[in-house]
Amino acid sequence: MNLISIDKISKTMGDKTLFTDISLGLDEGQKTALIGVNGCGKSTLLKIIAGTQSADSGTVSRNKECRINYLSQLPEHNPENTILDHIMSGESPLVKLIRHYEHLCSNPSDSESYRKDLDSTTEDMTKLDAWQYEHEVKSVLSELGISDVSLKLGELSGGMLKKVSLAQALIDEGNLLILDEPTNHLDIDTVDWLQAHLAKTSKSILMVTHDRYFLDSICNNIIEIDRGQLFTFAGNYSYYLEKKTEMENSLLREEDRIRNILRNELKWLKRGAKARSTKQKARKDRITDMQNRPKLQKEKNIEMEISGKRLGKQILEVENISKSYGEKQVIKPFSYTFGNKERLGIVGANGAGKSTFIRLISSEEPSDTGEVRTGVNTSFSVFDQHSKALNPDKRLIDVVKDEREHIILPNCKSISAGQMLEKFLFPSIMHHTPVHKLSGGEKRRLHLVLILMQNPNFLILDEPTNDLDIKTLSVLEDFLVDFPGCLLVVSHDRIFMNRVTDSLLVFDGNGNIDKFPGDYDDYVEERKEREASAKKEIKEKPEVKSKPSTKLTYKEKMELETIEPDIEKMEAEKAEYEAVLADGGTNYTQLADAQQKIDELEESILEKMERYEYLLEKHG
Repeated sequence: MNLISIDKISKTMGDKTLFTDISLGLDEGQKTALIGVNGCGKSTLLKIIAGTQSADSGTVSRNKECRINYLSQLPEHNPENTILDHIMSGESPLVKLIRHYEHLCSNPSDSESYRKDLDSTTEDMTKLDAWQYEHEVKSVLSELGISDVSLKLGELSGGMLKKVSLAQALIDEGNLLILDEPTNHLDIDTVDWLQAHLAKTSKSILMVTHDRYFLDSICNNIIEIDRGQLFTFAGNYSYYLEKKTEMENSLLREEDRIRNILRNELKWLKRGAKARSTKQKARKDRITDMQNRPKLQKEKNIEMEISGKRLGKQILEVENISKSYGEKQVIKPFSYTFGNKERLGIVGANGAGKSTFIRLISSEEPSDTGEVRTGVNTSFSVFDQHSKALNPDKRLIDVVKDEREHIILPNCKSISAGQMLEKFLFPSIMHHTPVHKLSGGEKRRLHLVLILMQNPNFLILDEPTNDLDIKTLSVLEDFLVDFPGCLLVVSHDRIFMNRVTDSLLVFDGNGNIDKFPGDYDDYVEERKEREASAKKEIKEKPEVKSKPSTKLTYKEKMELETIEPDIEKMEAEKAEYEAVLADGGTNYTQLADAQQKIDELEESILEKMERYEYLLEKHG
């Protein structure tokens, strides 16, 4: 079944035409990745398909059965809403039903219409298995590292906000997931879980991602935006690479063939051929057509190069550094001496202290204890995950000129700020564009320009792959493989980590940091062996026979999980009425009502407690 059809849509942003008269269809069960260079219009096309932005021309037709869950690159939110409020803000029939049920429970009434509405809603909740929805929500949130659903969104970091929005998109009742860079800000373990989740889901998927493992294991269809047009490849990313190479080689052979024909035909013209006959005139017309044909343009690549300062004998030493925030110790005392040309990757869950560690060693934030000793010749550059160094109101050319008017290349040639921008695929027409008008990937590319202009010999990269297109990533990887200085890399991109690092610092989330001698694949393999060994030990332990328990029914399970919050709610309500009695006053009717309510609540709490103990005993 076709879910969405796009027919001849076009879109221009400012002076830049993103795509012209493109068409595509998305079918049920299809898992499609949209790829292309930064700034080609990938996110814009997702917004048009999701219905949050309109095309300049053309039509988007959606099947009436199509229900879209859209995760934007920068999700919007109400800072006053809690995590649970946000999760439950969807417009699917199931979520609306749950909201209505919650409203009825919060606003009880003795009317006949209320009782009928509650009975009908409860019956619908059972039919749609809505009681299971909360457990699915909590399960997904747990996998994403979110435990407290009462936190307000305004208190969360950008990464945590992305996770909450991701959870909502995954859980909500839809059949088409549209995901814009879903792996950004996730740790590697969570990316692994998300990859497995999306590979198993029956929902259709349309996503933009730079994660090549993701593309290979999830997608069965690749659509590339190239020079404003769409090219479809019916396979995963490996298939795309194979067919793309074949296509480019075929185009090159065809271009060579046309050039050879044109060379011979031009020789014929030089001999003084006259268009006296129809055949000769047609031949001259063919020559003109070949001369005016669209020329095959060789794709430009970013040119990354650096002069490189020589590192001294002492590079960087950290001795007993630690950091706590309130009562939580994020980093326990840690010591390490960085060696020449060391290439370290950092792995650990979100919140384990990876970014804090970077701020400590780069002296952006003071350590609670110990000392950071930096070598005289050590020159840091930090490529942070949010590109905070970029002023959104400045023009590209001014951003680069503020760093340096002229740049000396490794070959001692001097180039201007504008020429430096062009080396990073920012044409002159873009140089006076404000930073805030750039796409997320273009901002990251501009930040890379500034980093390399600083000519560092110790590069610290915090999630460098976020928002970069795959082609830029490949160029960056090649540059880092040959980088003559030290590297410290935090990244959720497993291919990137394997290529540019040869050992790891592992953050366990409890403040401990351990050195692992190997790349990320080696670490995963070692961890799997360790976990398998631990499971084997558990299995080999003699089983302790326990009294067989009676299995709870589904409704009893649901009751057991909700009974404690119910008791807490009644206890809180009882405390409010007790406060009324404690205040005294002359309104004896109100005091009598309060006492009656207390008696009723105490009886209900007692019944609930007895029921709770029974269910626990039955559960075993």
